[in-house]
Amino acid sequence: MRGLPTHAGALLISVVFATSTWAANEAATVKVALLDMSSAMPMGMMGYGMMGPGMMGQGMMGQAPGSMNPGGGYGMMMGPGMMGGMMGQGMMGMMSIRTDKPTVKAGTVTFDVTNWSRSVLHEMLIVSVDNPNAPLPYDYTRAQVPEEQIKVLGEAEDIQPSQSKTLEVTLPQGTYLLICNLPGHYAAGMVTPFSVTP
Repeated sequence: MRGLPTHAGALLISVVFATSTWAANEAATVKVALLDMSSAMPMGMMGYGMMGPGMMGQGMMGQAPGSMNPGGGYGMMMGPGMMGGMMGQGMMGMMSIRTDKPTVKAGTVTFDVTNWSRSVLHEMLIVSVDNPNAPLPYDYTRAQVPEEQIKVLGEAEDIQPSQSKTLEVTLPQGTYLLICNLPGHYAAGMVTPFSVTP
């Protein structure tokens, strides 16, 4: 009787080891979610909530110090809490890229990219970087990262709202950023680090 638990434990360890070895040789799949404010809101909230004193509060549409219409009424989207000069902190986080795993092993990687937005076109670029915390070069007149100045290893372009695309690439060990480079989207927070181990 005493030997049975020992054999069961050894069998369990063998199964776990075999499974992890098999998984290491398997091509990695990464699920990627492209998100913006419309993907988090219930249907019907985009109208009044975005344009009036509901959803975002008074700072978004005027009636706040520093807004385009400080005397009252509804101004242009420039209250403190919102754009702060187009690139301010208020804009960060309004859009994002999320992955189900931040790291994979080197080799073939399949990105299953879904645009969860209800109304905004998105894309995903895989950019090789030395330091994921360093900002990428940015062209303020085009509101985009100049792609000729970065190393793009793959791209899932023009993903319509509520649609998905699959991108398969072979990635060597290294550090990467996943970004959306449509005008204004990188500055609005559509960037996430991603790493590949040996």
